[in-house]
Amino acid sequence: MSVSNTASTNYTNSVLERKYNHVTLKTLTAYELLQQRESMCELFNLTDDSERHGTIVNIETQKRTLEEMKDRVKRLQEEQ
Repeated sequence: MSVSNTASTNYTNSVLERKYNHVTLKTLTAYELLQQRESMCELFNLTDDSERHGTIVNIETQKRTLEEMKDRVKRLQEEQ
């Protein structure tokens, strides 16, 4: 492969790589605005976070986790 072919191949590869990079200032700004809007909605409790709250404060899951931890502690104590 000659030097000109290598340069041509490198140029072609760089053009192909840049072809898929569609991030612009406009898309970044829109993304940042959406993030800030989401943060403000969460701050003032304007979003329905009952699903997330239910996942975190799920009594059944907490009881199951507690039982698993008790079993694990019991097994570890028996090993010693």
